[in-house]
Amino acid sequence: MKQETVFQAAGRHLRNGWIILTTRGAVALFGAAMREAAKLIDSPVGVFLPPAEILRQGPQFCRAYGARATIGAVLRQLAATYDPPLGRCRNPVNDPLRAQAVGYHYTHELIRADGVVPSRRPVNESDFALATPFDYPAQPSHAGPIAAIVHVFYPEVLPLLLEKLANLPGDVDLFLSTDTPEKEGRIAQACDGWRKGRVETRVLPNRGRDIAAKFVGFRDVYARYELFVHLHAKRSPHGGAALARWRDYLVDTLLGSPRIAGANLSLFDDPRVGVVFPQHLFELRGVLNWGYDYDLARGLMKRMGVAIDKTLTLEFPSGSMFFGRSAAFRPLLDLALDFSDFPEEAGHVDGTLAHAIERVLLMVAESTGFEWRKVARRDLYPMPQTLLTVREPDDLPLHRLKVFRPCLSPVDDAPRPQERSLAELRPLLSYPSRNPRPRLTLLTPTVNPHQTFGGVATALRLFASLADALGDDWDRRIVATDADIEPAAYERFADFEPAPYAASLDQGRRVIVDAFQREGGRLDLRANDIFIATAWWTAILARDLEKDRARCFGDALPLIYLVQDDEPYFQGRGARAAFAVSTYRPRGETIALINSEELYLSMQAKYGFAESWCIPYAINPQIDVALRPAPRERLMLVYGRPHVERNGFELIVDALFRWQQRDPIRASRWTLLFLGEDFPASWLYPVQNARVLGKASLADYADLLSRASVGVSLMLSPHPSYPPLEMAEAGLVAVTNDFEGRSLRRRFDDVMAVEDVDPLALAEAIEAAVARAEPLIGAITPRRQGRAPALDPDAIFDAGAVAARLRRYRASSRRRRVTQPSSDWRHGGRTTP
Repeated sequence: MKQETVFQAAGRHLRNGWIILTTRGAVALFGAAMREAAKLIDSPVGVFLPPAEILRQGPQFCRAYGARATIGAVLRQLAATYDPPLGRCRNPVNDPLRAQAVGYHYTHELIRADGVVPSRRPVNESDFALATPFDYPAQPSHAGPIAAIVHVFYPEVLPLLLEKLANLPGDVDLFLSTDTPEKEGRIAQACDGWRKGRVETRVLPNRGRDIAAKFVGFRDVYARYELFVHLHAKRSPHGGAALARWRDYLVDTLLGSPRIAGANLSLFDDPRVGVVFPQHLFELRGVLNWGYDYDLARGLMKRMGVAIDKTLTLEFPSGSMFFGRSAAFRPLLDLALDFSDFPEEAGHVDGTLAHAIERVLLMVAESTGFEWRKVARRDLYPMPQTLLTVREPDDLPLHRLKVFRPCLSPVDDAPRPQERSLAELRPLLSYPSRNPRPRLTLLTPTVNPHQTFGGVATALRLFASLADALGDDWDRRIVATDADIEPAAYERFADFEPAPYAASLDQGRRVIVDAFQREGGRLDLRANDIFIATAWWTAILARDLEKDRARCFGDALPLIYLVQDDEPYFQGRGARAAFAVSTYRPRGETIALINSEELYLSMQAKYGFAESWCIPYAINPQIDVALRPAPRERLMLVYGRPHVERNGFELIVDALFRWQQRDPIRASRWTLLFLGEDFPASWLYPVQNARVLGKASLADYADLLSRASVGVSLMLSPHPSYPPLEMAEAGLVAVTNDFEGRSLRRRFDDVMAVEDVDPLALAEAIEAAVARAEPLIGAITPRRQGRAPALDPDAIFDAGAVAARLRRYRASSRRRRVTQPSSDWRHGGRTTP
């Protein structure tokens, strides 16, 4: 490929700079310039270091990563601060989701001056609801009677409620509660003409208002009815004129006409819908927070086995009038709360168990695997742009993506200071998919060809082999986490459909997702998603996604962890090392696939994975077929990657310099070719006769292996590294190093492995290798057959066996939510025939 000249590169940057300046302004231009500077000094991707932290973190950062990486980290942080949209513009696939992203009001402030706990809420402009009634005559399929559970503290309001309840299609059994026998008599008179079903009235203690009456006083009712509607003869005397219309607003939104009632009830034709409730009264939107109820709510959810925190979105049916599915509230009913758990009535407007229960109702439903929908009438809600018109049933799946914003799924995608320095750990937010098909998802730092080194290439091959073994019944997805997907990568994966990092109908059978720019996006998450992690940070991301998946759909599925090295070795004694170690002490089911026999023996002895397989070393198939008999030349191949510390670039350069100066006449006849990464040739000075070839194609690499005579490659970790094995197998005299009991001399007799990795010992090994290779210059040497370390045959990776294991996991998975029928995710959730 023709290389770009300096003048061409300068012209390209000037053109791009002018476009950025004229379209996004001088501040964005500065950010873009910082990103380009980071590429030149360090690398296209890497860690971040805020400039304000240079004095505090800089020295330690510099010792751990080096001066270039430190400068690059600061420049990257400046770029992210001043030009966050740059990555999005580079990949237009993600552009649409930015305009549609949901914004949130939030503060990390713990409590306000008045003691109220603030909440995370969607901004008004992106808080969507379904416009009711629908534009078509919705006919609910529910055949049985509905339980109308109504608390009647004010009997004079009951006739209005009965009038509205009459709008429901089919039978409606009334379950009415009040607090005195006198009121019970008035209720009986009001219900005398009810002809749609049975009527039962109970006199209950005046504690917990409508919430206790419904969930305690009528706890026995839910087991007999699939669906219910909660109402109460509400007044809001504490709210003044602003809340005077609250009751009528809620009732009219739920039951205002037969068309409205039918449309709302038809949403339960989707078996995953557990709650349908009115959009909030607009006058209340500014005060929808945790109030004084957070500790009560958190304790209540903890009793139901669900952990919450205030960073989650607070959404609830304010006013506690809604349609519900009884199964969605089973955990709350199973708590067997009693009226004595609620305080005596004293006019409380907040801070009671009843208020806490109201705030967690949707969280309870989600914890059992159900979803919710919000509805609003155009004539009653003043923000028509947020009301989604339902013209036909097929609109519902698309509208779901805007209306249903899970309360138990994290939504915080703003990078915090610690995530700027640990940029790899920016969370991947998820959204529950309705597609029931199983899928294999690969999380990989990059798929760009110029960034695809050995580890990424191995991961892609493994993913393909497993996906092929699983067959067409399983879909496949690749998610790039650490670098924008560039056009060359999309071309490389032309059989994959580019998909944005956004909630969708999730219909693709083979998709590739750019998740580098996370802001405003989410990753579709299926009930049958199995993740493959490829490095310690992707293992953490995959573990969190699996936690989300289990919470949404129930039961655990395994995480496949491709272990390609003992990664804490590369992180220094810091947070990254601790995070990396944590991934080897897995939580839940983990299948470890460990790359190479040497690493397998080391990692299994050190961490003791419960289920692990070894991926044996094998030369790359493309290299294998491209190797050819050729006369050996005085070429020395050097695997030199300055930005990968475990490859010991500085050690190799120092050793080569020492060798050349000690043996100048012989060294003058040899050409040194540096492979693996592009870098300035000046970094090799004063080494002579050296050229930087950068990242060669596999065909070019195989050609060099066929002609070269000596190879040099270090690996300061338990993994043997493939380059020295490829060099030895191709017939070169390979110079490498031993490491903690690992010695490649056990595989190939002609490997020269130094025990102590210092420049002098390495220089002596290079001199000995050259001396051994000299007599063979001009000759054609055969390929060598290596000796693999002995392993239990059952431990050897077999894609078919692992695929069968995954099928058994899926087949044996029994969801705890047995009440839910299967659903057709493509058509509004209607039951699949």
